[in-house]
Amino acid sequence: MKRYENGTISIPHKQMVELKNSGKLNLGMFNDIAVKIADNPDLAPKAKSSGVAMHFWSWIAVGQFLYSIYWSFTGLWWIFIPSFFLMGGIHKANKKGTSQNLLFEAERDKEFYEKIRKLDGWNYEVDESVAKKYIKK
Repeated sequence: MKRYENGTISIPHKQMVELKNSGKLNLGMFNDIAVKIADNPDLAPKAKSSGVAMHFWSWIAVGQFLYSIYWSFTGLWWIFIPSFFLMGGIHKANKKGTSQNLLFEAERDKEFYEKIRKLDGWNYEVDESVAKKYIKK
């Protein structure tokens, strides 16, 4: 299987679902793009759970870091150091989770999938023989 990025190929929703269900395709998305999509009401899927989860975990990451700063002033001065790394870990996991949530929504929500497909936001991992049918001209 070969990876195709940045709009090299474009597969309509129906064929994408068929290829994915038959194991001939893996759909992907860059994590940074996923965060921007989930945060944009014009691009986000109908189900708002991806955006809600993303914002919830962002607040958890920032909140725990701010709480550690409070603890740094009131008792354990060094606690903000591991907390800073924990915040980074939560942020990285949050971006990956948002991407996975949007990939799940792409299978269920044809309108969402097609919006992102028109913006060349999907990455496809597919055999070259299958990709030849969908190469953009």
